[in-house]
Amino acid sequence: MINKEVLAKKIVVTGGGSGGHISSAKSIIDELDKHFILNENNFLYIGSDLGMEGEKPGNSLEMKIFKNENFKQLYIRGGKLQRRFTFRTIYLFLRTILGFVDSFKILNKFHPDIVISTGGFVSVPVCIVANFFKAQIFLHEQTATVGLSNRIVSKFAKKIFVAYPSSIKFFPKEKVIHSGNLVRQEIFFNSGRGPIIEEMRKMIAQSDELPIIYISGGSLGSHVINEVIKESLPILLQDYQLILQTGDSKITNDYQLLCLEKEKLSNDLKERLVVTKYIGNEQIGFVLNNIDLFIGRAGANTVYELGLLRIPSILIPIPWVTHNEQQENAKILESVGLAKIIHEGEFTPEKLQVLLRLFSKEKLVIDEKKANEIFVLKAAEKIIQNINFRD
Repeated sequence: MINKEVLAKKIVVTGGGSGGHISSAKSIIDELDKHFILNENNFLYIGSDLGMEGEKPGNSLEMKIFKNENFKQLYIRGGKLQRRFTFRTIYLFLRTILGFVDSFKILNKFHPDIVISTGGFVSVPVCIVANFFKAQIFLHEQTATVGLSNRIVSKFAKKIFVAYPSSIKFFPKEKVIHSGNLVRQEIFFNSGRGPIIEEMRKMIAQSDELPIIYISGGSLGSHVINEVIKESLPILLQDYQLILQTGDSKITNDYQLLCLEKEKLSNDLKERLVVTKYIGNEQIGFVLNNIDLFIGRAGANTVYELGLLRIPSILIPIPWVTHNEQQENAKILESVGLAKIIHEGEFTPEKLQVLLRLFSKEKLVIDEKKANEIFVLKAAEKIIQNINFRD
């Protein structure tokens, strides 16, 4: 057991807006907690209050995920810089300015020595203001490309940790360390609790005849994916068992609609379908370690976790993200033989059936050497080792 030290410096961890940024932040916090005594005087997590489009502020994903955590948390008014102009663009721009005001108030009182950012727009005002207060900034880039937020923060970051070797070229080489991606330790636990786990146990008993597919549009869900699956349910459930994570959009109401579709099914097909808004950390390991195939988006952390666990996948990258980020992430998994990629505009029930037939007929050939070079472990440990918390 590691004897914990008292932190000699004040630490801020920031990052949010998506499941990838949040789980990366949690990995950093967990690693810090292994080595140091964290309290409200020396540690602070700063997130955003901005929820999904159409939701009122104060219901962000990081607020939901970190609700029961015992470390000190504060939330700024979050905004975004959008490339296309709408009335919401003005609203988000004004909130970005207010986010700087909130960051100044928080950091002027806390006076951090070190800020560790895992990305997302919440990190920009926090890191810029922290730099003004002479804090050292450390950045972790999870994707195969680089978004606007991390491009901005990288300008004054002391060190930049990257998930993939292909990301090194985007930053000054003298600042970059290939750490690998920050993953939840829970993905390695083949255990869990809750109704989803109990339903999955029944599925596992017949998975030799009916393979289990986990379908997810990311932590926020994907209406496009949910719609295709909804149309395909009667056919898919003839040959597969499905765990469908829909997200919790109040605009599309996909969760409610998919639950209604489930009720229309015959009793035997109902037992082959689990519909859930979200898969929590207490369930994710059991789910990932007991599925035969993943279908969904190609977020940085999703791709990395699939690579580490060697889970075959059908990936539908979001086409409108900056620098085609998800497409580049997906290509990495494809390059080691673990994924087939389909463009969102081509993702139809018919095309899905074709891809599933290919997966059932083709023998999976994984480039283990390449996979081992790309998907490395212990990123959080490596990051902590490369930051001086003691002097």
